[in-house]
Amino acid sequence: MSVDPRQRFNGLAQGYARWRPSYPPALFDWIEKTAGLKPSAAIVDIGCGTGISTRLWTARGYRVTGVDPNLDMLAQARVSGPETYVLAAAEATGLPSGAFDLLSAGQSFHWLDLAKAQVEASRILKPGGSCCAFWNLRADTPAMRDYEVLLRRHSAEYAGLRSGPDTIAAIKRGAHDAFFAEFPNLQKLGLEGFFGRVFSSSYAALSVADRPSFEGELEELFERHQKQGTIDFAYRTAAILWRPRP
Repeated sequence: MSVDPRQRFNGLAQGYARWRPSYPPALFDWIEKTAGLKPSAAIVDIGCGTGISTRLWTARGYRVTGVDPNLDMLAQARVSGPETYVLAAAEATGLPSGAFDLLSAGQSFHWLDLAKAQVEASRILKPGGSCCAFWNLRADTPAMRDYEVLLRRHSAEYAGLRSGPDTIAAIKRGAHDAFFAEFPNLQKLGLEGFFGRVFSSSYAALSVADRPSFEGELEELFERHQKQGTIDFAYRTAAILWRPRP
């Protein structure tokens, strides 16, 4: 199944907002220091989805504009805060040129046309501005390894999708002044939350052919790895910060 990235999350916004993980404070500390952000900085949050990272930037006192091409996701974002949100693609935002100090992209840069997104980033950033993309990637734990096996067995498209590490490698090849960091992150989830987290991913919601079988194996995985009624959905939050070429 091939779905337009702009439409992949239609109908998934509420589950995404409820069950997707946040990001560790250390990530934002690192971005601030590495990019040299000033308190008055203007940030554009590309592929902002339901506004998870947008709100985290706002909480730190920055002027933030969230951009996403999906109406469902933006509608959910607007429920949760007063930030400015714009319906647009990352490759053609329609935002003013030279307006932002930082382009931030949480869990989204792998969906973009990288060449076009880089050109647009260069246009909307101020001279010397930075880009930062980051992902909550699953950590190497027994539970997450078992989950990977299930995804590869049941999701027809999972293995073929471009991943965060693929995108980081592509950015490194075309960027200068690139910096990389990783931070631990964790969700502790009961059975409802575990299922909610699984089906907030488009490849699980859209391309699992035998959902009853998949759900049965998910429940077995949960029971095998849970402790006192919760499972650790463990991540390594990987980030790359770079300055786009003019």
